Amino acid sequence: MHWFTKYLTNYYSSNKKLGLDIGCGMRHYDKFFRCPHIGIDIPTKKLLTKKPDIFCSGISFPFRSDTFDLITCFSVVPYVKEVDDLFSEMYRIIQNKGIAVIVIMNLRGLALDPKGNYPNRYDSKKLHKKLKEHNFTSIKTRNIKALFFSTYYDLTSVYAYAVVTPKK
Repeated sequence: MHWFTKYLTNYYSSNKKLGLDIGCGMRHYDKFFRCPHIGIDIPTKKLLTKKPDIFCSGISFPFRSDTFDLITCFSVVPYVKEVDDLFSEMYRIIQNKGIAVIVIMNLRGLALDPKGNYPNRYDSKKLHKKLKEHNFTSIKTRNIKALFFSTYYDLTSVYAYAVVTPKK
């Protein structure tokens, strides 16, 4: 687990009422949330020691509109075939002024696994453009630490970061 992802989880979950962790897997980030949250993931054949609260796909979430004031999505986007459906659903279920924190393996990271099945390959710029198409706007400039380190890691590591809010 990368320290910066832990920081983003901890920082943006402070003072939130309800979060959603999309693609929670074995729930490695649970201890960094500072708000109640629900973990969702697709059904898997792997034996998980800590299971998601709900099994579902990213195409349709079983939640009412405007349910969450925080959504996290770590290392999921490259694997999702229907990424437009995922971002549309995220927009539907996030509250006005809610925050979504999205971390992806960038093009440099995906290149380390040339045989991997990644329907979506984004760098930071393309990720933000796709999020903008779904009515999200970046708010990284509101947190200088998030802005500095997300820019630094976008340029030097295998990850890209987005911290966005919906335009509702």
